[in-house]
Amino acid sequence: MTSSCDIAVIGAGVLGLAVAADLRARGRDVCVIDPGGANASSVAAGMIAPAMESLLDPGAAEPVNRAALLRQARDRWPAFAARHGIALIRDGVDWIGPDADGVVAQLAALGFAAERTEGGVFCPEDWRIDPVAALAALGQGGEGLEGRVAAVQPHGAAWHLTLTDGREILARSVVLATGTAFPELPETVRRAVDRVQAIGGRLAFTTRRLVGRPARFAGGYAVPLGEGTVIGATMEAGGLLVEASGLQQTLLERACEALGLAEIGPVEWRTGVRGATADGLPLIGEVLPGLHLALAPRRNGWLMAPAVAAQTVAGIESRQTG
Repeated sequence: MTSSCDIAVIGAGVLGLAVAADLRARGRDVCVIDPGGANASSVAAGMIAPAMESLLDPGAAEPVNRAALLRQARDRWPAFAARHGIALIRDGVDWIGPDADGVVAQLAALGFAAERTEGGVFCPEDWRIDPVAALAALGQGGEGLEGRVAAVQPHGAAWHLTLTDGREILARSVVLATGTAFPELPETVRRAVDRVQAIGGRLAFTTRRLVGRPARFAGGYAVPLGEGTVIGATMEAGGLLVEASGLQQTLLERACEALGLAEIGPVEWRTGVRGATADGLPLIGEVLPGLHLALAPRRNGWLMAPAVAAQTVAGIESRQTG
């Protein structure tokens, strides 16, 4: 039996759910298809961090231009959070690594406010959310279908989706918002997503509250989450490495040194695989009539979500109403 919907969103990470939530806010019929379970968005620290990402992970783009792009993406968050009932935490970030004076100067050159503190540098421009609560808010009131899409093929003026269990869906528009595991796609789309590289990441959760607000240090971060702390994160090109105990130990050692601790104590390791492109920016846009990409944000999925959603929704609205 074949079911139908106006717009099918493949993937329930932050980009997929952000697109779906903004479409539903416009009264559109949206179905989100996802196999369920944890994903990279749900195990993330939830940082909306244009300043520190511009400083520490500049990517291939020109630094000042990339910083402006990330800052503009962050500035969409207040309206987006209010629209979807997400608590936006604007407590800033501490840099507790070396060369504090140099960090202040670099942030200023990139257009971010920062000030020296006794422990390093404070920057008020990076914000955060609780990722699990935010995903729940974005998914509230929406139609979801648990399953994995095996193939996406054109069907006249629509798109035909086949799930691995044999179910079929017809949709006027499709948004591909998966991580790095893609269904069978038309060749034009396949060539586009072949640019995506898998980046594995591990972070540790401890029930100890180690910091009052996010702290960044050389090679990692510590972010309050609930009553505990998230410590992250590894960057494993190609996906999650089979043997990563050395990476995990190094991360915890860096955190202990930065935070002045003898040990972190017991931790729960959480993992996710994210997509990334060479310039470190998301892959967005319509690649065939009615088929849109909204994926591969590297480690800036939460930061970029409102901007990606706005651009994707505009593309869908333009085609369907044009």
